[in-house]
Amino acid sequence: MGYEALFSPFKVRGLELKNRIILPGMNTKMTKNKHDVGDDMIAYHVARAKAGCALNIFECVALCPAPHAYMYMGLYNDHHVRQLRRLTDAVHEAGGKMGIQLWHGGFSPQLFFDETNTLETPDTLSAGRIHEIVEEFGCGARLAVQAGFDAVEFHAAHSYLPHEFLSPGMNRRTDEYGGSFENRCRFCFEVISAIRSNIPEDMPFFMRVGCIDELMEQNMTEEEIVEFINRSADLGVDVADISRGNAMSFATVYEVPPFNLPHGFNIENIYNIKKQIKIPVVGVGRINTGEMANQVIEDGKFDLVAIGRAQLADPEWVTKVREGREELIRHCIGCDQGCYDAVIDPKMKHITCTRNPMLCLEYKGLPKTAAPEKVMIAGGGMAGLFAAEVLKKRGHEPVIFEASDRLAGQFTLAGVSPMKQDWAAAAKWEAEEIGRLGIEFHLNTPVTPKLIEQFAPDRVIIATGSEYTAPAIPGIDGPNVYTQYEVLRGEASPAGHVAVIGCGLVGAEVAELLASRGAQVTALEKKGVGTGLNMLRRMFLNPEFKYYKIAKMSGALVTSLEPGMVNYEITDRKTKEVSRGTLKCDAAVICTGITARPCGKLKETCEAAGIPVQVIGDALAARDARTASREGYEAGMALQ
Repeated sequence: MGYEALFSPFKVRGLELKNRIILPGMNTKMTKNKHDVGDDMIAYHVARAKAGCALNIFECVALCPAPHAYMYMGLYNDHHVRQLRRLTDAVHEAGGKMGIQLWHGGFSPQLFFDETNTLETPDTLSAGRIHEIVEEFGCGARLAVQAGFDAVEFHAAHSYLPHEFLSPGMNRRTDEYGGSFENRCRFCFEVISAIRSNIPEDMPFFMRVGCIDELMEQNMTEEEIVEFINRSADLGVDVADISRGNAMSFATVYEVPPFNLPHGFNIENIYNIKKQIKIPVVGVGRINTGEMANQVIEDGKFDLVAIGRAQLADPEWVTKVREGREELIRHCIGCDQGCYDAVIDPKMKHITCTRNPMLCLEYKGLPKTAAPEKVMIAGGGMAGLFAAEVLKKRGHEPVIFEASDRLAGQFTLAGVSPMKQDWAAAAKWEAEEIGRLGIEFHLNTPVTPKLIEQFAPDRVIIATGSEYTAPAIPGIDGPNVYTQYEVLRGEASPAGHVAVIGCGLVGAEVAELLASRGAQVTALEKKGVGTGLNMLRRMFLNPEFKYYKIAKMSGALVTSLEPGMVNYEITDRKTKEVSRGTLKCDAAVICTGITARPCGKLKETCEAAGIPVQVIGDALAARDARTASREGYEAGMALQ
């Protein structure tokens, strides 16, 4: 497919883009000490530019010290200009263009504050300070020009300060900056004028704005959003970068949409705004495929399309789409485990990706080895597959031995639950990639000490995964009691009233799967229902459980099972009093007891023979797919 619309050129003011694909501003956490750009950030952008992305937008930059939280870059002094110039020069040399997101976070960066930060929101700012912030936006725009950027973007969405001024639900001021629609727009209009007056006439001016202001006590109306964009255009904004979501409500899920939201979920919302405004639009919203990206351009619903996490999962997305090699794309699965969780987890140095553990590590490359080794990989799950791939690309000789009849391990089972078709497709893709790379693998072949001796590897990587160990619950061996694996593998289909015991990462999806098949499900969890799920995934549990009519019992410790019933106890958090109860059911599914598969004998065999050995993934400890793929990558990179 040629996708002529997607790969047609586009001009805005003096900027000519070679196609319609934008890398939107996304937080990577790669900024060094708040003020420096490292080789990793440069390599990240260069990789997408080399692949053919028309315009990369650098993640939001703080324009003054007040909101300059630790994981953001600054743009308010000459040092910042010099640092960012290194980035723009590198991207230009790679054939790309760079934009930059001018930002004031308002209340949003509180989680990432340090001792130098000051909380600035509409209700805390004096009129004098507002005027200073307007000037700081103008100064930031001027510095962006000096740093070599090709375009600027004013971030006026997602509950950051400009959006806080716009929204009647967040702006409680009673002076000239609050109350009426005109007054709520005043701050943004002043910022827009300041930015436009500090950049060249032929420099494009983008503005990120929400298509819907929702799920708060008071919202901007559609008419207000349209009028705001059109009046912003009169002041010099050239392109509306239309997004969705705010950090003040459930709508935050639309900012980094998980797999619960369908691909292209935002297309019609954006098109509805586009039809009413007078400037081109950038659209976004889980657009993963070349076909969908081309269609929205061809149909006139977008003028430019933001391909964000799809380019995180595969930096060569643009090249593969342009060359008609879409079957080779590693598609984003919307797990939010690395690109979102890492942002809010202070222990993680940068974002990562379940599908692409090389994300933010592009600068390391895949150096070829000068001393190839024959590496036995015990286990063909995600950890083992990634280890094999990296080793093969580096010139080693990996051979996979998998005990079951298929590759990709539990990741395949993860794709069984409702809305997780992308996970099933990814598992299939990862297995096929092993074949495409010419990596030798053996199914139905568990690794034993004898096999290690016969194969005589130079090195062994143990990635045998996790297994089910029945928890010590009296009656667990009784009739109509099943494990999560039996359900997900299709070996059991409990019906009627089903008790799902353990409603964490897997249990929640087993509950939804059974309910989608017509079962009446009650989910029991000794901690809280949804324990182990990331924040955005947890936010969907209430509406999804309500849709599927799944009953929740948080804090319920199952004490025993009897035919047709589950006995449990709940401890009151305040009084510590224990209440006991019985739940009648036709079947029970155990979704607990997942532990690392014992690999002591294999490890001991290797050590006794002097064979270097490493344990990775769930074989080390039962965790998630992101961890498995990362440890597989690291194991592949660890060899010389």
